[in-house]
Amino acid sequence: MTPVNFHGNVEGDDIYKGTTDVVVCDGFVGNSLLKASEGVAKMITGFLREEFRRNPWNMLAALMAKPVINALRARMDPARYNGATLVGLKGIVIKSHGSADVRAFAHALESALEEVRNNVPQRIATQMQQMAVPAA
Repeated sequence: MTPVNFHGNVEGDDIYKGTTDVVVCDGFVGNSLLKASEGVAKMITGFLREEFRRNPWNMLAALMAKPVINALRARMDPARYNGATLVGLKGIVIKSHGSADVRAFAHALESALEEVRNNVPQRIATQMQQMAVPAA
């Protein structure tokens, strides 16, 4: 048994179910997934805004739903999760979103500092060496 709980191949619908904590993919696939996810989130937000503005009853419903909507917005705030770690390198590289604002970039810097404090590249290398299967 390895210290890594390897789930195996991940289907697209697994990504948001919480089946795994980490999904490893190449840069093209990862970027495509992120961009598509952002697009879907913006589309749903736009649809909700349109529906809440459709008539006075919906506007009243929007007013009543405002605390829930604000909590959801805070929970899904991309600035809180800015800064993706690039693994497989000998150093620490954090990829920030191109449209990151100051707050989002600060989160990416915090991620980098946390990786420095926790000696992440060396810990990954050590774990990989321990998991390595001797060649037959």
